[in-house]
Amino acid sequence: MTETGAQAPAVPDGWNSRVVIYDGARLRLEYTGPADPARILVAFPPFDYPFLSGEGGWGTKSFTKRGMAHVCVFHRDEDWHQHDEFFDAMRACRAYFGATPQLTAYGFSMGGYGALLGAQALNASRAIAVSPQSSIDPDVVRFERRYGEQWAKMDGWRHDLAAHMDDKRAYTVMVDPMHGQDKKHEVRLPKPAQYSRVLLHGAGHAGIQSIVGMGQSAALFNFLRGDSTPRDMRNAYRAGRRDGFRYIRKMGVALHDKKRPAARMFYDIAREKGFHRLLKKWDPLYE
Repeated sequence: MTETGAQAPAVPDGWNSRVVIYDGARLRLEYTGPADPARILVAFPPFDYPFLSGEGGWGTKSFTKRGMAHVCVFHRDEDWHQHDEFFDAMRACRAYFGATPQLTAYGFSMGGYGALLGAQALNASRAIAVSPQSSIDPDVVRFERRYGEQWAKMDGWRHDLAAHMDDKRAYTVMVDPMHGQDKKHEVRLPKPAQYSRVLLHGAGHAGIQSIVGMGQSAALFNFLRGDSTPRDMRNAYRAGRRDGFRYIRKMGVALHDKKRPAARMFYDIAREKGFHRLLKKWDPLYE
């Protein structure tokens, strides 16, 4: 969710706003929504989202604008939730709402890992993870070099995802199969019976921004609400790819580098859409 600087939407009548439902040493959970929600989205942010934020939690403006009850998870440390308090917080979240509401765990990057890790303790019906890591332990994932600074501050990797993912809930991982590290992480993830993928070709490690950029925000939020299926989300992404700068850049660059005939199609799309950054690179090839 790219919300920095966006004006906070009005909280719907009858809603509670930023109610602290868990406040621990390493995690804080805030709820925004009605007193008796039927469905709740539990949102896990990427590693660099601030623990103290006057603007609220990751995604809260987008969720509130669309009338989606939600819990925002705040983490003190950039540690991929490698501590026991994490599960206490997840169980406290479920206890706060009782057994009735349907919970969906959702997150991006470190938050995607958190959604997968926490869904069982939340007794969520679904987990949706965008570009999650499977680990950042350099001895385990030698291909992962992005988070060395964060790993240096951690005291090891404690949790085994396989012990916290089961066949009782649906897991959807949204990932770009063309992204070197992300695709390798996805391969390493456990694959319970209700596991599915939504492939975001060309999105890189920016799946949410890519979906928004191609005009498919409504499809994403319908999926998060539970009003559509992973297949619907796949189809929406495919339908919007022609309008997505990242997709046209990624695929166009790959095809031009390989001198494939199909590259001309991406050049023509870039001209049609006015993607000047791409045209500056590709125009000389067609002069």
